[in-house]
Amino acid sequence: MVVVLGAALLLSGCGFLFGGAGPEPTPTPRRELVPTFTPTPADAAPAQEPAAPAVAQQEAPPTPVPTATPRPDEPTPEPPPAVPTDTPTPTPAPALPKLTVLIEAANVRNGPGTSYGLVGAVTRDQQFDIVARNPEGTWWQFCCVNGQQGWIFGDLVQVENGDNVPVAENIPTPPPVVAAPPPPTDTPAPAAAPPPAADPCANIGGDGCKFKVREGPKFGNNGGMELKLQLFFIHSGIDGGQPQGSYFVVLIKDGVKLPIGDHVRSIALNKSDGPLGPYNYEYKLGLDQLPGNTVAGNYVMYVLDGNGERDSQDFAFSVPEGQGEIWLVWDQG
Repeated sequence: MVVVLGAALLLSGCGFLFGGAGPEPTPTPRRELVPTFTPTPADAAPAQEPAAPAVAQQEAPPTPVPTATPRPDEPTPEPPPAVPTDTPTPTPAPALPKLTVLIEAANVRNGPGTSYGLVGAVTRDQQFDIVARNPEGTWWQFCCVNGQQGWIFGDLVQVENGDNVPVAENIPTPPPVVAAPPPPTDTPAPAAAPPPAADPCANIGGDGCKFKVREGPKFGNNGGMELKLQLFFIHSGIDGGQPQGSYFVVLIKDGVKLPIGDHVRSIALNKSDGPLGPYNYEYKLGLDQLPGNTVAGNYVMYVLDGNGERDSQDFAFSVPEGQGEIWLVWDQG
């Protein structure tokens, strides 16, 4: 093919060199060059194109999730209100039983009765927690006096919330009562009569023994916590019983003179109303001032005037257990 093209070019050149002014030759049409197939030997390995370099694959970063931006004109949603839960109502604690002392001084014993020994004493307006009661509900066990529980007579205190107070489980056995000696089997010979007692009003001066007991004695139950005298000195010949003043008494218990001072005297023209009757003289003694620390016993009383001179005969009487309030009327008329 190349040879043919070369010959054609050479012939055309000669025409330019040797030709004249004759007619222009008709141009020969140009052939288009067509590529020819060149066979490849059968044993030749086909040429391989170079492999493209491997491109390292990078992990794409995670695409951020867009967050919703609230619009200015949109209200911010509020969380739903919490559902209220029922709060259990606390059960009120039961009111504790208490007692309050009502008198100036009261004895506390180790059992429900005046025959029991003393634990101590309490005074007016003191308050204590009640622990138990006796089966009759007349004595209260409470805490505490001198570090231990004790008992007090119910009439001497005011009780609050005492309806459900239990009966004490361990009530001590009361002290044994001393039995009276048995009468003798042989009847003794009668003793000689004692000589008559001297007149206590003889040779005492003044008006003599002019006071006599007009009424009484009467006794009031105060639990035996103290001895309280309420006496009425009157003159029945004046205005039907005019109260008389400046008198007091001497009191003897079981042969022992009690410490009654002369600083307390009857008040003239005065009449006070007491639970047992009217009076114009009052005196109190604590159990520590009484023989045996009890109000029960045998007593002797007589009157002294303003000069300290005796103005009555002896008046003897006995006080029962627990009956510490004593009332009687001394009449001068």
